[in-house]
Amino acid sequence: MGPEELPPRSRKWRIFAIAITLLIATPLALYVSTLIMQVYSARQASKMLDALEVLRVGDPASSLERTVPACKIDRMASGCEMFPGWGRWQWQLLSRLPFASDIRRVELLRRAGIQPWYLSVSSSVLDGHVSEIRILAVVVGRDKSLGAEWKISESIPSPFHEPNLGPDEKRTSIGGFSITSLPGGCGINIAVTPGSTPRELQARHINRACLLPFSGCDELNKLLPDAISVLDERGQKWADCHGVIQ
Repeated sequence: MGPEELPPRSRKWRIFAIAITLLIATPLALYVSTLIMQVYSARQASKMLDALEVLRVGDPASSLERTVPACKIDRMASGCEMFPGWGRWQWQLLSRLPFASDIRRVELLRRAGIQPWYLSVSSSVLDGHVSEIRILAVVVGRDKSLGAEWKISESIPSPFHEPNLGPDEKRTSIGGFSITSLPGGCGINIAVTPGSTPRELQARHINRACLLPFSGCDELNKLLPDAISVLDERGQKWADCHGVIQ
C-alpha cells in the first residue's frame, strides 16, 4: 500500500508526526547553529586579537589592514566595523520574545550557553604608519557587562594623564570605566606606550574563553587576569563592578 493509499486517519497521523518533528527540529537546529557561530566568531576574534597585540606604534598601516580587513585605511585614520559575537538578526528575533526587559533576554541567552559579546577596533594613521590603536571588548556576564579597553600610542593619552602620576603610570596606565548600556557594568582600560614592559603589554590580553559558549566570566579578574595581577604587583587598589575595593 503506497502513501497515496493510506487511510485518511493514518494520513492525518503521519502529517501530525511530521509537523511535531519539524516543530522540535527547527529550534534545535537554530540553537546548535548559533553555538557553532559563536565558537567560530570567538576563534576569529582570538586570531585578530593575537595579531593586534603584536602591532606597535610606527608599524606600517598595511600591517593593521591585513590584521583587520574591515578597517578602511586612509592617510589619517582607519575605522573598523564592529566584530560581533551575536548577529544583528538574532538580537532582532530575541527582541520579539515576550520578556519585560533586555536583562531577562540576556539571562535567557546565558542560560542556554550563548555568550553575548562584541569587539570593535579603531586606529589612527600618520604618514602611512600606525600612531594609535584602540580596542574595546564588552562581554555580558551573569548580571552585568564587563569591559576591556586598551590603547597603544606614543604617550599616555590626555584623559589618563595627571601631574601626580608615578613612573609606572606614565609608562602604562591602568584604570576603570563604567558601562551604562543594558545591562550596566564596569571595565578596565589600559594605555600602553613604547616604554611599556612586556609584563605590562601582556596586561592587555583578554581571556578568550570569555567569548565562548557557556562562559563563566562574571568578574573582571577573569576577563583581564593579567591586568589585575599587574595592579596587585603595583599595590594599586581597584574596585569591582559592585564598588568593592580589592
